[in-house]
Amino acid sequence: MKHKLKRLLFGALTAVFIFSSVPLASFAEENSSSASDWPEPPEIESAAAVVMEASTGSVLYNKSAYDAFYPASTTKLMTSLLAIEQCPLSDIVTCSKDSVESIGWDSSRIGLVAGESIDMENALYAILLASANEVSYAVGEHIAGTMDAFVAMMNQRAKDLGCVNTHFMNPHGLHNEQHYSCPYDLALIARKAIEYTTFRRVSGSYNHRIPETNLNVERYIANTHGFIKKNVVYEGVFAGKTGYTSEAGNCLVTCVERDGMTLICALMKAPNSSTAYKDTTKLLDYAFENFTLTPLAASETTSKNAFPVLFEDEEALISEVSSPLSVSDTSLILPEGVGYENLTKKVTLNPSVAFTEGENVIGEVLYYYADNYVGSAEIIYHSEDAVIVQPSPTPEPTQTPVPSNVPETASTADVQNSTPLTPAAAASSEPDDTSADGKLQPLIIGIITAVILLVAGIYIFLIELPYQKKKKAYYRNHGRK
Repeated sequence: MKHKLKRLLFGALTAVFIFSSVPLASFAEENSSSASDWPEPPEIESAAAVVMEASTGSVLYNKSAYDAFYPASTTKLMTSLLAIEQCPLSDIVTCSKDSVESIGWDSSRIGLVAGESIDMENALYAILLASANEVSYAVGEHIAGTMDAFVAMMNQRAKDLGCVNTHFMNPHGLHNEQHYSCPYDLALIARKAIEYTTFRRVSGSYNHRIPETNLNVERYIANTHGFIKKNVVYEGVFAGKTGYTSEAGNCLVTCVERDGMTLICALMKAPNSSTAYKDTTKLLDYAFENFTLTPLAASETTSKNAFPVLFEDEEALISEVSSPLSVSDTSLILPEGVGYENLTKKVTLNPSVAFTEGENVIGEVLYYYADNYVGSAEIIYHSEDAVIVQPSPTPEPTQTPVPSNVPETASTADVQNSTPLTPAAAASSEPDDTSADGKLQPLIIGIITAVILLVAGIYIFLIELPYQKKKKAYYRNHGRK
């Protein structure tokens, strides 16, 4: 009997997945938390800032975090990320005439000359420690062939990462009216960069010696980041990037690990460097003192009460003790004193190409507190059999949800000569729903609806009406109403 019930559930889930090519269902629980329940943040002088917890992508602090500002040399986070992703560290980068002459002599550089070559590893040290503009340009040309092609790569990568208000025009961040980003996007880029040990090692170095090249003697460079140089002390800082132009003001991205939690603080348009470090210290202290990374597995159950959208028709088949479902091993970032029971959760089911024997990811659950996203987990279906269903397009990887007051997808990263995009403007962009899948879904729903109506009609005319007619005749013949 138990196996029969499991197979009934499996069949029901499989049927639903076969007839869907977009997210199938969504369910949100209600709770009494509100935005006022979020910990009170400190006041800062910088124009914009964000604090993000790296493992979840949750935003713990937001001041104009989605508004466009000039990023200055924090642009080099993206340049370095592409270099790490696209090239071996042994690649030889040769400085072109353009890479030298397009950079002002009063801007940050290490003094490469046309025809001079260094390997990619030393180029990364020059970019991330000394903020060398001519090296950034040379690396862009090396990767893409032309600067226009590299800028296109930067913008596409920003879009892939889920950036909401970024548009690059160059690889170094020297001022351009059409070159902008926002604190949230810089944190997203840094979040990806710190996944690479090369970035962590290079960005977190106090100083570095660049060996003698074909045209120059050895060079010694030092990190411009005050926390890494220990000019300003903050425990746990392991990576980051500075930026400054007169138009951008002071920009600072700082990555910190402490007590098992990794935070990224990005701030823009600080009035001076001293304020940038003071504001960063305030924000990091606020986050470490008010939030805790909490394992989910001990709290979340997979009973019929946990995911009602899954079992609204089959809840009798699932007991509190045994379930074919589980959630992935993950953690949530929660304010101090807040428990799992205080959260709102949203369940979404996604189409599957096939059920294999063992674990199958069939959706995800997103968790919120006081309208703030605090983490997510995959919903896993454990199958005893391998069942192949009709293949459907592989869904795009889920990106970290963005709070409701900002756009969910980047709409500027691949647009040339655009103007800074405000969240309100971006939110007005409508997705393209002209794909074959988009047209097929209403058709399938229409067919299913028509079949249901047809079956209902046949039942009424062939069974219900004759039955009622016989019933009335019986009562009439026996003298009853």
